[in-house]
Amino acid sequence: MATGDNIRRYRKAKGLTQAQLADAVGLTEGAIRHYESGIRAVKSELLEEIAKELEVSVGALKDYGVETSRDLMALLLQLEESYGLVPSEDGMGLAVDPKAPYAPKLSQSIKSRAKKRKELEHGEVDETAYADWKASF
Repeated sequence: MATGDNIRRYRKAKGLTQAQLADAVGLTEGAIRHYESGIRAVKSELLEEIAKELEVSVGALKDYGVETSRDLMALLLQLEESYGLVPSEDGMGLAVDPKAPYAPKLSQSIKSRAKKRKELEHGEVDETAYADWKASF
């Protein structure tokens, strides 16, 4: 999903208008409209301000350029070296190679996600709470 689409989604989820978000971050409504429509790209320092106002991480707003399965495969190959993200033995999932530099942090994050997913599936949290949790990354 494009950065502008993500800004729009989280802005609406927070119940803000484009004008309200613009005012909160010191921009014009037109600027927010242009960012959301993709006419203009958001500079990184401004993206941080918008994320802060929307109470999400910058990563939740970014577009990682994954549009096809080939794009996803290229990204997974990049993640293998630093994070040790490798195919599982059966080839149907992913595993973490503990020898990779950032493997411990990745493993911890994946376990946290599994716990939160389980809470969602068991009705302990609702879709909104789960979406909020995901946006925190």
